[in-house]
Amino acid sequence: METEKKLYEEYLHEHRSKVTTYLFRINGVFLLLSCTWNLVFLLCDLHYSRANLPVLVICLGLLILLATAIRYLKPPTKISQHIMLTYFTGLLIVLYFESGYSESWSFFLLLPLLAGIYGERRPLIYYSFLGLCAMSYLSYRTPTSTYVPDNIDISNRILVYLILATFSFLLLRTLHIIYTKQVNTAIQSMETTIEEVVNSFIVSVEAKDQYSFGHSERVSKYAVALATQLPDYPKEDLQRLRLSGLLHDIGKINIPENILTKTEKLTDEEFEVIKTHTVVGARMVERIERLQALKSGVLYHHERWDGKGYPSKRSGEAIPLDARILAVADAFDAMTSSRSYRAGMSIDEAFKRLEEGRGSQFDPKLIDGLDYVKLDFKRIYKDSNDPIKEFEMLTDFF
Repeated sequence: METEKKLYEEYLHEHRSKVTTYLFRINGVFLLLSCTWNLVFLLCDLHYSRANLPVLVICLGLLILLATAIRYLKPPTKISQHIMLTYFTGLLIVLYFESGYSESWSFFLLLPLLAGIYGERRPLIYYSFLGLCAMSYLSYRTPTSTYVPDNIDISNRILVYLILATFSFLLLRTLHIIYTKQVNTAIQSMETTIEEVVNSFIVSVEAKDQYSFGHSERVSKYAVALATQLPDYPKEDLQRLRLSGLLHDIGKINIPENILTKTEKLTDEEFEVIKTHTVVGARMVERIERLQALKSGVLYHHERWDGKGYPSKRSGEAIPLDARILAVADAFDAMTSSRSYRAGMSIDEAFKRLEEGRGSQFDPKLIDGLDYVKLDFKRIYKDSNDPIKEFEMLTDFF
């Protein structure tokens, strides 16, 4: 949800900036043509326009000044948007007076249309109301050189204005639908790409050690099952935790195979090499923008509640929650899985070991929550040890 909102804001920001730029250009071309048009009439002594040339030149100069200020000062796009629409409102009033007063009331119909192009509800409502008030007031209060509108004319003008404002609102809705589809398409594309990257990483790591095949997938599922039972864990963060579980051991790609697959007890030096996989993994995921949020889980999943873990000996709640959850899930799968140097223990024995680590290795609250996920853990364990499903998962990876 957070990613979708951020991406939507980026689309809206870019659209707002482009619309403001285009409107400045369109207004500039219109005023330049108007000035040229009226200059020709003036030089040829042709009375085909009521416009005041000096006023049009002033409007063009003010437009150029505003465009230059926005280009070099680079204000937020919302400020630029209001500058453009406020200027356009003033320009419509000027054109109303310079083009025959009541005969030019229809110029105001452009305001809700242009405000609607931005695709935002508040500016559309605000500037549509502003234009309606200006048009109504000027229609009643300002003199005219050729025609005096009666109440029916003015009410019809207001009706036409409201109709166009409604169409502008429909334009707004259409733009929102387009934005939403674009955002959803982009997110789906990114998620597909990320899944492919994650699967590639998993294959690279687990191909080095046949005994670890499926470990990342199981840890991810155990972690999500445990987090789902936590009342304070945000549901929107489950995807991040799932990916963290899949990539928690990605740093082992840097560990020599002779250490990963060693059947005897590791030496102190070899264990120090193993411990580097958390830091290496964290550095790998932080290099990919869409995976940077996974860094804390990957880096700290071997920390202990009592501060005796690695790599930074954090303790208690100083350890990120994702990492504490992954520590429980990782330990459970490690104990119930066979390794090159030992056979896996039973599920009940693994639960017993986790409870023994309550308050020392593991977060006490998470261990207390195991009673609610034992059935889920057993189901995941059973599914992962199904030969047919294991083969299907293997073929999915490759």
